[in-house]
Amino acid sequence: MAIAAAFAPVSRVGRSSSAMQMAFELQSAPGITGPFGFFDPLGLSAGKSDGELKKWREAEIKHGRVAMLAAAGILVGEGVEFSTPLFGDKLVGPAIYQFQEADQLTGFGFAAFIVGLIGTIEAYGIRKTWETSEETAARDKSYKNVAQMKEGYINGDLGFDPLGLTPKDDAGFFAMQTKEINNGRLAMIGVAGMLVQELVNGKGIFENLGLEQALPKAFDTGLI
Repeated sequence: MAIAAAFAPVSRVGRSSSAMQMAFELQSAPGITGPFGFFDPLGLSAGKSDGELKKWREAEIKHGRVAMLAAAGILVGEGVEFSTPLFGDKLVGPAIYQFQEADQLTGFGFAAFIVGLIGTIEAYGIRKTWETSEETAARDKSYKNVAQMKEGYINGDLGFDPLGLTPKDDAGFFAMQTKEINNGRLAMIGVAGMLVQELVNGKGIFENLGLEQALPKAFDTGLI
């Protein structure tokens, strides 16, 4: 359940104003857990406005989500490298080189598809998250052409919850936010470790663990 919760985006549906207001009271924000509690040894949050902290939290959630997908993608990519329906047995080796291999096989079509997908997701996120300059100017008379998040926006809420995993009560919602943030942090550290490991010795994760012989046998559909 924790894993599913980590991937589920938060939602504003059914949220009370109290849940929104406590989002950036630093000592009680989502993601603060034991044994460290509020952990900021370098004092990076000192003197920062609520708007700045909210931007940082949005970046952390986004990077955490990307890292969770990347961690799963690395393992899946290496686990099925000999039996992919599209590429057959042509993608081999550590995951850090598989993107380039797929791109070469498709004549740069794979890279174009990925860049297009990322651009579409980013455009959707910008529309959901950020105010236009006109909206900010109307709300803030001291506006100085600095991007601002929409008023009332909850970090990570892109309005996407097709499985209805978001709790309706404030306590459950807060707990899910904390799970997602902490799993994202763990994934960022984990992905960094996997990439460094593969760069150091040129071996995939399963090969490093001695599990490569247990992977599926190859089949080639001939599509690529």
